[in-house]
Amino acid sequence: MHPIMDKNLLYISDLDGTLLRPDSSFPDDYKKRLNRLIEMGMRFTIATARNYDSAHPILKGLNLRLPVILFNGVYMADFDTGRILEHTSSIENKVIQSMLEMALPLGIDPFIYTLGKKHRLYYLNATNPGSKAYVKSLENDGRLCQVNRFNFQESEKVSGFLLIDTPDRLQPLYHSLKEKHFDHLNLYFAEDVSSKGYYWLQAFHQDASKGNMVKALSVKLGVPLEQVVVFGDYLNDLDMFRIAGRSIAMGNALPQVKESANEIIGSNAQGAVLQYLESIWLDK
Repeated sequence: MHPIMDKNLLYISDLDGTLLRPDSSFPDDYKKRLNRLIEMGMRFTIATARNYDSAHPILKGLNLRLPVILFNGVYMADFDTGRILEHTSSIENKVIQSMLEMALPLGIDPFIYTLGKKHRLYYLNATNPGSKAYVKSLENDGRLCQVNRFNFQESEKVSGFLLIDTPDRLQPLYHSLKEKHFDHLNLYFAEDVSSKGYYWLQAFHQDASKGNMVKALSVKLGVPLEQVVVFGDYLNDLDMFRIAGRSIAMGNALPQVKESANEIIGSNAQGAVLQYLESIWLDK
């Protein structure tokens, strides 16, 4: 049963696996349809694991008037300009060194995200099909920098890191990081949705999550959390699900995401988020 049209509600959608099609596109027709709803007064924005440089080109032409939540809640930005409005804490260098001392001897390839004057994504090598596919997906992304060694500038703050490998190789590392840095890192460990058989071990500062930034956005906009509706499909959406007034999982979502949701709709291949919103705002 859909809630009735309520202009006091705030709708927040994840991108990959949720709002975007399986090929990570958002067609012009979808943009026109969503823009129509926004023009009618619907308050809508996104909360994505993508960086601004990755999300903006896909959604260009969409009239997002509200701040957007990016990089799993590491920061909130203005959609048109990319100007950062709020930013969480960075990961301490000693924690990064600890991770490298664990990962590099095992032949696991770290990807390290930094934020300084520009966003950067540093890596040494991509040696397995999972990490190679990730590098290929970032071919036109200006952040990607292959280096001989990790050496960050004073002005650069580490906002996160990513390890891609098989679960049997990553699991011990996940447990070690969780045990050693439980008070500093927010860790996600799940199968890579685009490279079956490979897993992602991704880490951000403990304070960085979509849920925490949704709270910050609700305060900024003066919208109580019980009036927030969120859409998602993956583990990093669960923080939003726990705090929002209504949580909606995609038909293609992970089982634990579906179990946590108030409602399950169709898949991203069907454009289910857009259909859901239209069913509320147009079917009156």
